[in-house]
Amino acid sequence: MSKECEIVQDLLFGYKDKTLHNASKELVERHLEKCSICKKILKDLEEEENDKENQEKIEEEKEIDYLKNVNKKISKKNKLIIIIGIILLIIILLNIGIFIYYYKEARKVQIYLEDDVTQEQLDNIESSILNIDNNAKIKYYSKEDALNDIKLKFKENANLLSGYETGNNPLPAYFVVETSFDNAKNLVSNMENIDGVKKVTGNFNLNPYLLVISNIMVNTKN
Repeated sequence: MSKECEIVQDLLFGYKDKTLHNASKELVERHLEKCSICKKILKDLEEEENDKENQEKIEEEKEIDYLKNVNKKISKKNKLIIIIGIILLIIILLNIGIFIYYYKEARKVQIYLEDDVTQEQLDNIESSILNIDNNAKIKYYSKEDALNDIKLKFKENANLLSGYETGNNPLPAYFVVETSFDNAKNLVSNMENIDGVKKVTGNFNLNPYLLVISNIMVNTKN
């Protein structure tokens, strides 16, 4: 290998990278025109650089694809977390609503009366209720009120009850009492033995979910 080849080969990296001064660049180009060996070395250097650039590009694309996949997985995971969170929130709110409704309805007691109940017995029943809970809200429904309430619930089919009037009304008069949850239990256990009382019912011993579902079904039918 000639001395000129050694000099040119030392300059090939700079020539390839276009960092040589004009004089050095011209020297390399003149030498390459007549030296196939140095020309082959330059070609190998350029191919090696191209291979390196291609490999770097491939690695970069792989890294980008990997990051995209990671972002997609994170995005899917975040969406799943959000969806699960929304579902849990709905379940929590639904349960809160159900138990609020339950404790409102569980405080109500229905006291159904005998058909021949007297005014004296009615007064005694109200007095007995207030003895258990002086703050209880008491509302009286006559037999006619009970019949009219049933007719309203039947709506379009109310004509089916047209044969029932005051004289042959099978529905009992009743009291609806709003009290505390504990007093509701006391009313049910203590009121049935009072004269004039036919039956006492309360909602406190019902399953909250069944109570809500049953009321929804009744209201839907109505």
